[in-house]
Amino acid sequence: MADVLPECLIHKILSYLSFTEAAEMSILSKTWLQAWLTLPNLEFTVNHKNQNMKKVDNIMKRYRDGKIPIEKFELSDYSYSRRVFPLFDKWLDVALQNGVKDLVFGVPSYTSYPLPISKILAAKSLRELVLRGCNLTRVSLSSGVPNCHSLRKLSLSLVILDENMLQTLLNSCPFIVSFIFDKCYGLEKIELLNLQKIKSVLIWKARNQLVKIQAPTLEYLSYFTDPGESPMLDIIDAPKLVSLVYKVDQIPDTFVGANFQWSCHPRELILESTTETIACFMGLLMYMKSLSHSTSQESKPLHSQLKEVKAYKFNRGNRRWHPVELRSGKMAMSTLNERDKFCFSLDW
Repeated sequence: MADVLPECLIHKILSYLSFTEAAEMSILSKTWLQAWLTLPNLEFTVNHKNQNMKKVDNIMKRYRDGKIPIEKFELSDYSYSRRVFPLFDKWLDVALQNGVKDLVFGVPSYTSYPLPISKILAAKSLRELVLRGCNLTRVSLSSGVPNCHSLRKLSLSLVILDENMLQTLLNSCPFIVSFIFDKCYGLEKIELLNLQKIKSVLIWKARNQLVKIQAPTLEYLSYFTDPGESPMLDIIDAPKLVSLVYKVDQIPDTFVGANFQWSCHPRELILESTTETIACFMGLLMYMKSLSHSTSQESKPLHSQLKEVKAYKFNRGNRRWHPVELRSGKMAMSTLNERDKFCFSLDW
């Protein structure tokens, strides 16, 4: 019965298996063998010491010669050798020529591999680009970077780059919907100002980085800092924000400045922080609520229109949220650990 399944369905089944498990399934029949030989999703971890380069190279040659479509190409490097750089160039070329849509590429952050970012962004089919550990300060922009209007997700983790490279990347991908910026170094300022379609942003900032966000379409924002770090966050404009996940030890000055006056009004605030910060946030929220209830409708300033606040504490034991009773705008300090996680449901 397994032999009568269409190749596209076999591809779907194999996509849930590891490479070794998928290879074992190829013995079922010629149909399964053919499906395994033409898998659209390729995932390789290369290591010069394990000498698996030749195997990966042979597979990529087969895909190139057979013009086999590639949907997703994931390549992680643990070889720590410049000898693999020409192979990276060749394999990335094959993936791009064969219409790759999702590209995941990870190397050690101190590598000197000159990632061909211009060639990657020139791919008309690319919809997701995930880079880990690359050093983009070594990439030349003298020839310019083409616009990649097809890209919808851009993820940078442990990438070394400067402000010019970040803005060049963002300007060349104006229609991204999702952006991840996870502990990237080499720049002091992170600005998200001209993204026309952005809906989801995750930022885990490195030390002493100022973050400015102006994103009228943004709906989901996750913002993290290491313990003890200053948030340095300025949300200029995010009127459609639905959810804010906030893992910090301090409240940004821009939040405190005018009684919690934001240009955004999230309906959900998930806060993971210290006892002091959580209590301070609660005080600000309840103050805003009291202003809303005590001011006439005609004279209500925008930032004081908080009608209701509900709080939920995350129990790490059973992995569930439990409601917390608020009394006179305060929570008993006994309900707060040294570091805890709360969710506030906000009705504006």
